[in-house]
Amino acid sequence: MTTNKKSSFLRIGLIIGLWLCLWYLTPNLHSYGIGSQITNNGELSIFIETIIALILAIILMYFHQRYNQQLFKWSKIVYFYTVPLVLAVLLPLYYNLSLPVYLYVFWMSISVFWQDYLTYGLLQNYLNEQLPKWIVVLLVSVTFYIGHAVFLPHKFAPVHILPSLGILCFGAFLAFLRMKLKTLHLILILHISFYFIFVF
Repeated sequence: MTTNKKSSFLRIGLIIGLWLCLWYLTPNLHSYGIGSQITNNGELSIFIETIIALILAIILMYFHQRYNQQLFKWSKIVYFYTVPLVLAVLLPLYYNLSLPVYLYVFWMSISVFWQDYLTYGLLQNYLNEQLPKWIVVLLVSVTFYIGHAVFLPHKFAPVHILPSLGILCFGAFLAFLRMKLKTLHLILILHISFYFIFVF
C-alpha cells in the first residue's frame, strides 16, 4: 500500500471517528448523555442536550460556510418546509407522550437538524473529497447505521435484523437524496415530518 493510500485511509478513519464522537452528543440518543449526568430530571436532561446540540450546530455552521452555500442553496423545495410546520401545529391533536409537546417539537427539530447536518452535510461532504460519490453513499449509510447500533444496541444491534435493515436503508436513501439534490432541504423536511407523524 502506497503512502498516499495509507494517508487517505487514515483521513477517512479520522473523519468517521470524529463523526461518531459528535454523534454521541445527539440529544437523548442514549441514557448516558451529558444531560443525564447533570440532572435526574428527564425533561431538563433532554432540554440541556438539545441546547448543547444547537450551540455545536451553530459553531459547526460558522466554520463550514463554504459547504453551507451548497447545502442550503435556495430552491423551490424550500416551500415544502410548510409541511413539518403544519404537522407541528397539528401535533397536539394526537400527541400522547408524557413529555410536553413544545419540548418534543424543540427537541426533534434541533435533533433532526443536528443529525442531518452532521451526517449528510459535513460527513458526506468530507468523504466526497476523498472518495467516489457512490462509495460515499454506501459508507455514509453504513456509518449512520453504526451510530445507531453503537448507542442503541437494544434496538439496532445486528441481531435485530429488520430494524437494522430499516435504518441502513433509510440512511442510504437520505445519502442518495443528498448526492442527487446537493442540498439538505428535502432530507430535513422528510426526516422531521417523520417524527411529527410517528410520535415515539
